[in-house]
Amino acid sequence: MRILLVPSSDWNSPVPVRMKFIFGELAKKGYQIHVLRFCLKDSDFLGKISPGFTVHSVPVPFAARLGELIYYVLGFPLHLAAIRRIALDCRVDVIVTSNLLPGLAASLVGKFYDIPVIYDLVDYFPGFLRRYRVPRFLLPPLERILETIISVTAKRCRAVVTPSFSLGTLVRNRYLKSDGNLFVIPNGVDPEIFNPGKVDRNAARRKLGVSHEVIVGLVGTLEFWLDFDFVFRFLSNLRGLGITAKLMLVGSAPYGQAAVNKTINSLKTKYSLGDSDIIACGLVPHEAVPELIAGMDICLLPFNSSVVAQTSCPIKLFEYLSMGKLIVSTPITEVSRIAQDVAIMGNADVTAKQVSARLLNANDASLASVTRRNIAMRYSWSSVAEEFGNVVVRTLSQR
Repeated sequence: MRILLVPSSDWNSPVPVRMKFIFGELAKKGYQIHVLRFCLKDSDFLGKISPGFTVHSVPVPFAARLGELIYYVLGFPLHLAAIRRIALDCRVDVIVTSNLLPGLAASLVGKFYDIPVIYDLVDYFPGFLRRYRVPRFLLPPLERILETIISVTAKRCRAVVTPSFSLGTLVRNRYLKSDGNLFVIPNGVDPEIFNPGKVDRNAARRKLGVSHEVIVGLVGTLEFWLDFDFVFRFLSNLRGLGITAKLMLVGSAPYGQAAVNKTINSLKTKYSLGDSDIIACGLVPHEAVPELIAGMDICLLPFNSSVVAQTSCPIKLFEYLSMGKLIVSTPITEVSRIAQDVAIMGNADVTAKQVSARLLNANDASLASVTRRNIAMRYSWSSVAEEFGNVVVRTLSQR
């Protein structure tokens, strides 16, 4: 089977996205995967091309240097032509898209040439306008435009997939008005890579230069959907309870590192924390993440109340679970649904007290670690890919 992917970002970006994991598994089963690559300025290095994948780059001269929004707007006709060319020349059976304007282009090609299109809507796109610091007075009209694009695209697609039930509900109510072609397929993890039995925790901690300290870790892109005040208040509360704790940040802020640094410095002052209390690892290769998580004692999912955050299904949830780690999270629908029995959820004051009690019970911690990993095993990328493959087959059967 030949599939054309229109991903949510540049395929060569170092940030892990679900398409790479899902279709990497399907490629192992003999699927031929063609990928439309968006040549954005922050990822112009050569990416690793896995067996079974063919990557088709579509440069948009000068546009990427003007910003991501401009790139996609100016690149729309080029992306439309590229999708049409790849779909016809490579005789693809299905197009799977996760992008906004290129997704609309994919739906138009699919409709005109009778090629089934699946919309893997991974996030609530209108909420991402905050990423680009759009003036407040422009937000309502721009949000309506993005909502219209999603609605038109979704209605032209044979199937719509979301990673969370909360996003699925939003999509059904706003765009589809029906459950007929809507599927919820969560994110997942590779439990063989994120395997605590394959990583030496003590060695990982020695590399970080820590010994007895409790390491509170946050892994992921440092973006607008995070509640940074929760992070620093939680750390401060732990220290107030007599726990020697440090914060480890793994990730970068590609859309505003200076602003994030300013926020972090302000919160350090607010909660009387020093530079030595923070371990900033920056952006690291995804294959290095298991060792860093192994060195942590507590893993954070500090999402705020934005629609983007509350409709998400964080990949890091499954990676933390697979490593058997104690998870502390703000209230998030999918975390509650998947890990309510093993994650501590609430505000920074309540969670700090609960964590303090957990850290004193070594036997409970050992049993909980096994339980967390067992939950993660149910969400392996191989099982997620099988579920997605079933949607592809079902979509083809309806032609």
